[in-house]
Amino acid sequence: MWPVAHDLVTYLDAVDGELAGYLDEGGSLSAETVRRLHRFAVAMSEGSMTPGLARDDWADFYPLAAAFVVVCGSQGLRELYDEATVFSAVVRGEVEFTDADRVFVVMLADELERYADAHVEA
Repeated sequence: MWPVAHDLVTYLDAVDGELAGYLDEGGSLSAETVRRLHRFAVAMSEGSMTPGLARDDWADFYPLAAAFVVVCGSQGLRELYDEATVFSAVVRGEVEFTDADRVFVVMLADELERYADAHVEA
């Protein structure tokens, strides 16, 4: 179900080589990175974190979450990503968090949790 780790390394290197520092020795997202991505997605879905606060608190959240969606996400998650506005608009400043954005981050949190269960040691 999940693509080989090399795809994630290649994608992150293409976006920003420093992002590869969030990977483990095997080229998968590190356990800490997956947990943090999950926490941010849950906080955004619950409304306790705004898109701008996420950007300010952890600037790498957006490119790492996008990498997860593109390389490891399901077709459904990729479709929701395409419909969500928060990832494309956040670089221009604070944006309204739409219903489509909320649905996307809920599904992102769910898929991150399943990814962690399948790939990350506790």
